[in-house]
Amino acid sequence: MTSEERTSATVAALLLLGAALLRVGWEARPAAPFFAADTTAYAELVEGVEAAVAAEAHRRTPLEEGERVDPNRDDALEIARLPGVGPALAQRIVDARQGAVYTSPEDLLAVAGIGEATLVRVRPYLDLDRPPEGIPVPRARADASEARDPVDVNLAGVDELVRLNGVGPALAERIVAHRVESGPFRTAEELEAVPGIGPVLLERIRPQIILAGHAPRPP
Repeated sequence: MTSEERTSATVAALLLLGAALLRVGWEARPAAPFFAADTTAYAELVEGVEAAVAAEAHRRTPLEEGERVDPNRDDALEIARLPGVGPALAQRIVDARQGAVYTSPEDLLAVAGIGEATLVRVRPYLDLDRPPEGIPVPRARADASEARDPVDVNLAGVDELVRLNGVGPALAERIVAHRVESGPFRTAEELEAVPGIGPVLLERIRPQIILAGHAPRPP
């Protein structure tokens, strides 16, 4: 169980306990006129806790075979049901689609926290058959398609690296950090040493990159 799953389980348990205590207190309340003043607030509080418990239970319900999630239309609660996607990452997916649209699973790679491994897990459950019309694709993908000049991964900063298709800000920062720590990349294949870059992503960005800005590493 991951730390996020443990946190979610703890929250769910606390919500269930709170709902039980509230209901017991509500049912055991003294009869009027002693506490006949505002009882609506107590009822609303109980209902709110029970709704939160139901929402958490729904989020933790695994997707069934054939059930799919639309990252362009579904809310964060539903998106969080995708395998490997918790509440925080689901909210980032929702935030990233504001004013943009996901047209392919690879577009999700522009969201911080989604790498090749997560994309493989969620791909079978994504519903992208009906993308909303009249909305541009996410910025990272649009920049990559519009950029005609290759990106030198040995000289480029984060702002330039995010022009590569599937490279978001977090991954761009890891590329720069790896370059600073280990020296310039001598071949495209050495990019796979950067966490988050696998064979699929490497082949996607290979036509967009050059490795001109490097000197031989010391023996």
